[in-house]
Amino acid sequence: MDTQAIQFGMMSSLRTNNVVIDTLVCMLIPVVFTALVNSSVHLTALVHALQRHFGPPVTPDVVRKIETKQAFNSWGKVHDNDQHNHILQKAISIYLSQHLDMQAKSGRYELLESAQVDDTEDDTDDCSSDDSYDCYWNVPNENDQLKKLQVGALPPLNEWIQVDDALLFKHEESAADQGNAKLKAQVQQSTVTFYLSSKASDASERIDAFVERAYANYQALVLAKHKQDKARYLYMATSTEVTDDAAPLCKRYALGEDKTFNSLFFEEKDALLTLLNNFDLKRGKFGIPGFPYKLGLLLHGPPGTGKTSLIKAIAQHTKRHIVNISLSKIKTNQELMDMMCDLKFAVQGEDLPVKLGYEQVVFVMEDIDCASNVVHARTTSHDNKTTDTATNDIQALDDAALTKALADMIKSSPSNSSKFEAKDKLNLSGLLNVLDGVVDSPGRILIMTTNHPEKLDPALVRPGRVNKKLLLGHMTPRQAQLMMEHYFSTTLDAKQRMAVDEVFATKATTVSPAQVEQLCAEYDEVSDMLVGLMDL
Repeated sequence: MDTQAIQFGMMSSLRTNNVVIDTLVCMLIPVVFTALVNSSVHLTALVHALQRHFGPPVTPDVVRKIETKQAFNSWGKVHDNDQHNHILQKAISIYLSQHLDMQAKSGRYELLESAQVDDTEDDTDDCSSDDSYDCYWNVPNENDQLKKLQVGALPPLNEWIQVDDALLFKHEESAADQGNAKLKAQVQQSTVTFYLSSKASDASERIDAFVERAYANYQALVLAKHKQDKARYLYMATSTEVTDDAAPLCKRYALGEDKTFNSLFFEEKDALLTLLNNFDLKRGKFGIPGFPYKLGLLLHGPPGTGKTSLIKAIAQHTKRHIVNISLSKIKTNQELMDMMCDLKFAVQGEDLPVKLGYEQVVFVMEDIDCASNVVHARTTSHDNKTTDTATNDIQALDDAALTKALADMIKSSPSNSSKFEAKDKLNLSGLLNVLDGVVDSPGRILIMTTNHPEKLDPALVRPGRVNKKLLLGHMTPRQAQLMMEHYFSTTLDAKQRMAVDEVFATKATTVSPAQVEQLCAEYDEVSDMLVGLMDL
């Protein structure tokens, strides 16, 4: 209501029909009204001043914000290794689902990591026996993965809710504005923000303590999960193009325990087992101070002779993960250095990169002669010959022709930017520096395989980088007999052993271990298998 209307109303209600009195009233009402308004302003200031001096202190709200950006494409969530706030948000969500009473309150459900640790497994069970195949079933299956999740009740979105004494919480989500319609169809982006607010005198300490409790609770949960995971994995890089301080993106696959040395048969099996045991226990030469504590193996031989099977058996025997190094996917020396020296692998489903030690992995470079030309024996390059020829031709030119020739050479050469991009291109020198350079790698096992060892540069396989070269060739009669006894769980009699000897003596072609193993799987009786062996 307008102040003038109020004044006119008061004048009308106080009218006495006396001209003098009514005139005085009309003169006094605006003065009194103005004084009341001004006094109210001063009174408010006075009340605030009294509160500041004599009343309890007025504390402003303290607000802490935890923000993260999410992106989803057709494959699912896109992980950004450079931001870690999503871990803190996950920790707070799990903590709230455990401690916040949502009875008779509106909210929402989310599948969160379970805080309960399954203690039903026998921790004393191990895979130390080569005769045990039980550890194969320790590989996580779908049921195990579901047991690691639980339904959690969480506060509703975009609403303040009390989560602790004098502590409020709010969860906000907002979709990012994407002007590019094509980009929007490919990647959906959103921002997730957690707010923590308090008016208490120790607001900052309350918020900090709450966040620290939630994070400590999450750390204990992750530690228990990793302690329970007894599986070994094969790590394969899906991309090596990463930003600074980021780990290469990898996929990992659980390894079984079924391939052991019991099912492998080759000439130097006992010598290799002795070497592995000495390395694992730091015995023999590996126990001498100053002797390089790393093991390099070169497996060579025709296809089907068991090179990949031997790699799996070595990893099982040493209880290590396998890290596959594909030189065809690595473009620079720095990428190779990061893969083999940094030992951090960003795995989908894990909040932080998996950090491994040299004593936990077996590095594998399979078919190294086919994966990259950098490992081939060095010869005089065609480029050097071309350069020498061009130099001789230039020396025969006069000054004018020389200027023109130089201009043509500069024009035909790669651009400066291309040279800059290729200056760290993967080469043999970079590979040798990683294998046997300044950076120490105690406990490292490296296995290289090839079908053509004669193609490899001698510097790559010299003593010191390769401790042992193993030729995995075709089967001998004795190896075939041992494999048959293993897979048929029997002992061959003299007649059966003689039959095997005759087959190998009369066959014009060689027999690979893969062929004999396939026959053992195909037939149920030794006699039938011998017939199949003759027909090869």
